[in-house]
Amino acid sequence: MSDRKAGGGKPRPRWVRVLKRTSAVVAVLLLMGFVGGAVYTWVVFQSLKDRVTQLSRIEKILMREPTQIISADGVVLYRMTTEHREWVEFPEIPKVVIDATVAAEDERFWSHPGVDGMAVVRALWVNLTSGRVRQGGSTITQQVAKRLLTGGERTLRRKVEDACLALQIERQLTKEQILTIYLNEVFYGSGAYGIKAAAKVYFGKELKDLTAGEAALLARLPRRPSSENPFVNPKVAVENRNIVLEIMRDKEWIDSTAYAKAKDEPLKVNEDQQQVHIGIMRAPYFVTYVLEEMRSEFPNEDFARGGYKIYTTLNTKAQEAAEEAVREAVAKNKSRRVTEAAMVVTDLSGRVLAMVGGTDFKRSQYNIITQGRRQPGSAFKPFVYAAALETGKIKPNSSISNEPFVWRNPASGEVWRPKGGGTGGTVSVQSALTRSINVPAVHVGMMVGPQVVANFSRQVFGIQSPLYPGPALALGSSAVSPLEMAEAYSVFATGGDRVKPYGITKVVGPGGVTLREYKPRIIGNVLSEDNAKVMNDILHHVVSGGTGSRARSVVNAAGKTGTTSDHKDAWFCGYTTKVIAIAWVANATYDPERNPPWMYGEMRGVFGGEVTAPMWAAAVKPIQQLLREEATGYRPKSYGGGAVPDEISVSICVETGDRAVKACPRKETRMMPKEEAAELPSCG
Repeated sequence: MSDRKAGGGKPRPRWVRVLKRTSAVVAVLLLMGFVGGAVYTWVVFQSLKDRVTQLSRIEKILMREPTQIISADGVVLYRMTTEHREWVEFPEIPKVVIDATVAAEDERFWSHPGVDGMAVVRALWVNLTSGRVRQGGSTITQQVAKRLLTGGERTLRRKVEDACLALQIERQLTKEQILTIYLNEVFYGSGAYGIKAAAKVYFGKELKDLTAGEAALLARLPRRPSSENPFVNPKVAVENRNIVLEIMRDKEWIDSTAYAKAKDEPLKVNEDQQQVHIGIMRAPYFVTYVLEEMRSEFPNEDFARGGYKIYTTLNTKAQEAAEEAVREAVAKNKSRRVTEAAMVVTDLSGRVLAMVGGTDFKRSQYNIITQGRRQPGSAFKPFVYAAALETGKIKPNSSISNEPFVWRNPASGEVWRPKGGGTGGTVSVQSALTRSINVPAVHVGMMVGPQVVANFSRQVFGIQSPLYPGPALALGSSAVSPLEMAEAYSVFATGGDRVKPYGITKVVGPGGVTLREYKPRIIGNVLSEDNAKVMNDILHHVVSGGTGSRARSVVNAAGKTGTTSDHKDAWFCGYTTKVIAIAWVANATYDPERNPPWMYGEMRGVFGGEVTAPMWAAAVKPIQQLLREEATGYRPKSYGGGAVPDEISVSICVETGDRAVKACPRKETRMMPKEEAAELPSCG
């Protein structure tokens, strides 16, 4: 074939010939791609026909009973979707809400067949020219397909499926039905699913009472419900509102006067409803603990969709007793700078009966019981003595050195001398722990070895928080959580077994199918029964005549007080034949603008035996009465305790644990067995 022009002219330039051939190849490839894409789309379109029929079932799911968290005594603690998802039919949705939603998400909703190719191009142009994201390309119908049928995976196949499903949905449902599903299903942030719940959460209003500005603000929220809602970022929320209002004006869905009024409308969010779910919670710290457990156990379940029942271990009367004890402790000790308190109570099988993670859940949802880690002070000492007994470093009748202890940090050269004791001579194991003398505890810790103590605390007592293996570890210098302490003290309460606390007994899914049941988690024989009994007897003496004597009104009480050296934390960790309870107080201030938001200060003359032991007793006494006739399903090997010996009142020096003299700066009165009091040396 000749490359010359017809009529014998000059031959065509080479680049023209190459361009012509390349164009032909590209045209063929494009045609093949178009045909292939069309065939693929048609196949996907046909294969997804049956998926659309799922929408009717999904609509029923959205309307089903909300997920409930239920106490052991049958009380609903939390309805996950009450005031968060409330179904609304299309005739009940105001026109201004419909117009705002269409303006924000899909301007051509009423005219396109489910997919709007022009919207993709227009959105790209608007977003580029405005310098910010003003419009999206997906239609409302595509969003319904994605949210309810295909999920949020971002792949080419998934986008094709969304588009094909949108076309199928439009063939089987009316526009009104599609919009109704969208407005009831979409997440608006702050726990609100659906437009009706969003109106209540953000503005405390019924749908019919929303202004144009409020409707426009809500319409934009589904794009970034967490980061751009008016509680978190009011400035951006208002800017987004005005974008929607501008579109509504341009579409003539509102006139210029209404636009100007709505644009100038000050933002008035319903602050009382910012945490609307808080108002319908009972035992809110426990509920959040359960929700976290559920998210961990069932990462693929959407509990907010409703239909689940989560049965828990909490006893509402026990919870009320714990909450009242915490409130009273803070109120009575305000002058001593006690501002924060927490308590957790379990039975001997590990069921969490009560959980108070702080004094004001509306102010802060930070749960001290599960999230907080604070130094336990002397409440850690029983682990040290148990380690020494178990490793054979001491015997129950051993005499422990009370000679002064000095330790020099090899890295910094800093010298550390523990306060409390160090007056010379020796003390018995029981006296050292009952009187909570610091120096003997440090000597015992060094005999065992700080690293061995740390390992023993993890393996035997279940402490998972980091433990620094230094001499001060024996005095509770490493921070732990109250929930860890509840598990740790179960070893003494049960005669050597470790019982893990748990809050959920059963999870029932939609349709009544039991997804999972939970039983007590008991690790048997972590501590020998003989040594568990020795420790148990000593911890009973702590209450009957030692630092925990203010808890002695509780039958069969045993435990240990703890006060940090800086007086920022005070504890009482104790148990009876029925329950294990951990009580904690502090001088804590909360400021959400600060990092970290919590700041702890020194309390004034607060010790575990003076504040937390009475708080512990105030809660445990009625709770123990509640459980008197109830079987826990687990009986410990050894209760210890026994008859309380004859006791006398003794004035004790708080600093040394010895009998107080006139010169002692801080004293407290304790009940003590006569025999032990006779052996007690005078301070100084």
